[in-house]
Amino acid sequence: MLFRSCFSDRPGLITKRDIRIQILADLALQPDQILWDIGAGTGSVSIEINRLCPQSRVYAIEKTLAGITLIQQNRQTLGNTNLYPIHGEAPQVLEQLPDPHRIFIGGSGGNLTAILNACGQRLRPQGQIVLALATLEHLHSLFTWVNQTSGDQAQAWQVQLRQIQIHHSTQVAHLHRWQPLTPITLATLSPP
Repeated sequence: MLFRSCFSDRPGLITKRDIRIQILADLALQPDQILWDIGAGTGSVSIEINRLCPQSRVYAIEKTLAGITLIQQNRQTLGNTNLYPIHGEAPQVLEQLPDPHRIFIGGSGGNLTAILNACGQRLRPQGQIVLALATLEHLHSLFTWVNQTSGDQAQAWQVQLRQIQIHHSTQVAHLHRWQPLTPITLATLSPP
């Protein structure tokens, strides 16, 4: 599948295919769901979700105008009908959306705790939140939030972590070697 993925200030910024596959698996998608893709970037995850579950409504939330433009172009090119690009910053823009069954957080713009607060309140029963985290600081913020939110409850948020390190081959002269990509931690949250 060919996505347009060019940000002038961040070339090649797209959730890599190998990572998208695992995100889709961790979301455990079902037909006729409402999904939020927060920090959607170019919309690659949203478009994959919409193609797998065309009856589901997918809201691709992106704060940059360049990102929204790319999501709209990708939606038009790839024929996605239930994909709704939402221009705005989370968590504020989430107030206008229907409660989701699944949430993917691919970017937080420095608002991860506030976004998690909003998502935790709005997620439907038996829902799931999947996050793609590239920094230790965001992983720390996630666990701080989980611990504060769960408190003394007998039932706390269930957290599953998976770290993915992908290497692609690259040519060096007439030889080939492995080129590592940034490791990504996928966190799957199930509510208490």
